[in-house]
Amino acid sequence: MLIFIMMLVLLSASALAAPAPTDTSPPQLHLPAGATDNVKSNPDTIPTNTITDCGLNEAAQQLALLIIQDPLQQRTRLSCHPLLAEAAAEKAKTMAQKGIVNHYVGGLGANQRLRMIGYQLPPFYSGAIGNQVEAVAGGYSTAEEVWAAFKASNGHRSHLLGELPFYRQQLHIGVGFHYKWSSPHVEYWTVYIAREAVAEDIDVTCYDIGCIPP
Repeated sequence: MLIFIMMLVLLSASALAAPAPTDTSPPQLHLPAGATDNVKSNPDTIPTNTITDCGLNEAAQQLALLIIQDPLQQRTRLSCHPLLAEAAAEKAKTMAQKGIVNHYVGGLGANQRLRMIGYQLPPFYSGAIGNQVEAVAGGYSTAEEVWAAFKASNGHRSHLLGELPFYRQQLHIGVGFHYKWSSPHVEYWTVYIAREAVAEDIDVTCYDIGCIPP
């Protein structure tokens, strides 16, 4: 019986949860001048104001850099956003306190969580329990380990590397990491990659049950 319990603990030590793109096709955005410089062309250049805009601790910053500088990154630019970094740090801490890795710890969907802290997502991003912006994981000790796990998951990879047109428009990133040795997964990671609403966005409001046209 003890062996069986230990096997369950080992099997549940690592966990991932991925976002899902909305069914609504977003408008095509026109990037400002200079935004077409690909991070892959100059990996020593990090498109951010300061490294602390990526994450509030070294582990979070390391994961942000791995995502930004990955050779398979499809976005033409990916800039760190301090509001997303703060939200990611808080989400990672909440998961550690609860000992749970999922998108709804704290009672809100990821989209709604960002809207409530002042990050204005496009209107066609779903509300309530919607998520097109957040990836979470637990049980990975280093940034390299969790990044490898994210890339091995189709849902996470398409979001974090911008493999789908919907995700490729998301140009802001913030990463959170929290360590709590007494919590089931010990290490907790949160990544937000999102974009803010712009005037060109289509005038449609989407909910988790569908979209309402203008």
